[in-house]
Formats: sequence, C-alpha cells, structure tokens
Amino acid sequence: MGRVNQLETLGRQCSWFVFVAVLASCTGERSRDDLERFIETVHRDTTPRVDPLPEYPPVESVVYPASGVVDPFAPSNVFGEREEVEVEPEPDPLEPDGNRVAEPLEKYPLDALQLVGTMQIESRIWALISAPDGQIYRVVEGNHLGHNNGKVIAIDGVKGTLEIEELFQGPTGRWEIRPLRLGSDR
Repeated sequence: MGRVNQLETLGRQCSWFVFVAVLASCTGERSRDDLERFIETVHRDTTPRVDPLPEYPPVESVVYPASGVVDPFAPSNVFGEREEVEVEPEPDPLEPDGNRVAEPLEKYPLDALQLVGTMQIESRIWALISAPDGQIYRVVEGNHLGHNNGKVIAIDGVKGTLEIEELFQGPTGRWEIRPLRLGSDR
C-alpha cells in the first residue's frame, strides 16, 4: 500500500508541475506579440488567387420586323387553334336557394357558434348551440347556420359533434361543398 501512495503523490506532483509550466507559458505580453508577428509574416507573401472568368461566345442580335409578320405570342400560336363555342351553362345543382328565408343562426359566422350539448326528445336528436347574442338555440338535421350556407347534416349525441356542409363558390364559379365539424374536436 505504501508504494501505491508514493506513486499517487508523485503523480500529483508531476501534474502540478505540468499545470504550472503550461500556465507560465501562457502568461505575459510576449506570447501575444509573437503570435501577431507570426501571422503577419505568414501572410506577407501570400496573394489571393482568383480564377479568370470563362470566355463566352458573343451573343448575336436578331432584328424582328414586327410589320407584316405573324405575332409569335398570339394566343393561337401559343395555345393552338381553338374554336370558341359559347356553351349555355348548365344550372348548378348545388346553388343555394335565393328565396329561402334565413334562419336565426345564419347571421353569425361558424367560429362564433359553440355546440354546448345535445338532447334527445323521443327519437329526434337536437343540438344546443350557443350564439354571440347569449341565446341557446336548438337545431336539428336540415337546419342552416353560419354565413356560408351551412347546413346541419348529422348530429352525434355520443361524440357531441355536429356535421355541417358549407357551400362556397370555387374558382370556376361553380358551387362546392366544404364539410365541417362543430363540437368538442373541431
């Protein structure tokens, strides 16, 4: 055991000696001056090398006489010849009925309405909707709500959700259906 203690003591002394030697070599203003001098001398004779730009062939200019020549950008040249036949548009089966009387919940956006519960009276399921006016409204399948012709499609009393289909005009001008869910997992 004594030999091990002597080796540990010797190891500690050597590590202290190395630590002090490293610490002493890092101190002093001289080491910084040496470093700056070294950097200056290493980069003194170096010049940056830049590759020359590649040679490109000269661009030939072409004069386009616009008079008496066909326009290359005319729609018939770009898209091909098309016969324009005016087709009578078919009536859109999804177009909302403009004569239908609006229901009370249609004056509020859907995000302002909140499903607060469901109830079943006999075999009919009702959804209870809280509106911004502070009133609770009862709705059944087929009732309308929201600004975009939203129609109640289904009421799930177990999950506490309301399936809604909104109608909106798509980019083609035709009416499209957007399904939405109102309830706990909106």
